[in-house]
Amino acid sequence: MFFGSIEPCILLFIMNSFQQITINKPCSFEGVTLHSGEYSKITLHPSPANTGIKFKRIDSKLPKGQNIIPANFKNIRSSQLCTTIENDYNLSVSTIEHLMAALHSYGIDNLLIDIDSSEMPILDGSSIEFTNAFSKIGLKELKAKKRYLKILKNIEVKRNNAYVRIKPSDELSINYTIDYPNTIVGKQNIFLENINAATFSNSLAECRTFTFESELDNLRSNGIIKGGSLDNALVFGNEKTLNQEGLRTINEPAKHKALDAVGDLFLAGNCVMAHIEASCAGHSLMHAALHEIFSDPSNWKIITLSEKTDYTILSGELTVSTANL
Repeated sequence: MFFGSIEPCILLFIMNSFQQITINKPCSFEGVTLHSGEYSKITLHPSPANTGIKFKRIDSKLPKGQNIIPANFKNIRSSQLCTTIENDYNLSVSTIEHLMAALHSYGIDNLLIDIDSSEMPILDGSSIEFTNAFSKIGLKELKAKKRYLKILKNIEVKRNNAYVRIKPSDELSINYTIDYPNTIVGKQNIFLENINAATFSNSLAECRTFTFESELDNLRSNGIIKGGSLDNALVFGNEKTLNQEGLRTINEPAKHKALDAVGDLFLAGNCVMAHIEASCAGHSLMHAALHEIFSDPSNWKIITLSEKTDYTILSGELTVSTANL
């Protein structure tokens, strides 16, 4: 099995489903965390329709329900090198973007994620272990129509030379540009249409988080990347990558940034229908774009799709429920 492969039956299932989806059975992942350097284990559980994506801090001693952290843009608390969400009881979970990207691309709407620490295991620094697991264990339809967040207007957020532009579309597509002074990375671009399980698995899932050798001392002195290694990150020196195996794919850094964006966008609470143009944009600018979307109700609609691909508009606000958890 090559990196990013997907079972044909899983792909056919996803492409032909107009229902909400969860995983077929639980699966677990464990390993070192990137920033704290601690060991972490997560277990993904199937979840009922209309419950959304939620993290459950099983190490917490808070009363039942208070240890639930809904994966929603309203709960974003930090965006320094990763995405962190936090609930009203000051419980947080960080580095969620790689899992969220896999869930978004596979159209998994409902999931409960048990986690025994405040940070996700980094695994190999990509989303590949998650997508491989989903292809292996299978997915399950639920008795509720799948909901999409459809963008209706052009939206832009800018910060110096960086920007995120979000435009109306009938699918999720992304055009992402990075530009670094490092001569190995330099300026790169990735354009990917119709992001779904197949396109994500084939083009983005294997792409690892990255940094530069020149930045390692500063990052470590600031108490981050304590768990970082060549096993879970791509490190660029001045003339070559420090990883002996080199790049997994052409433009791997740009593709990883696109992967992060797909994950951050899923904090909208539903799969997104939009065209994304981004340049030199990190997590914080993607988070700002999410807040800009929801700052005006005329920017978006929640819709369902029928088999004839016509739109059914649903009214009501996005809500988050922790009932029965």
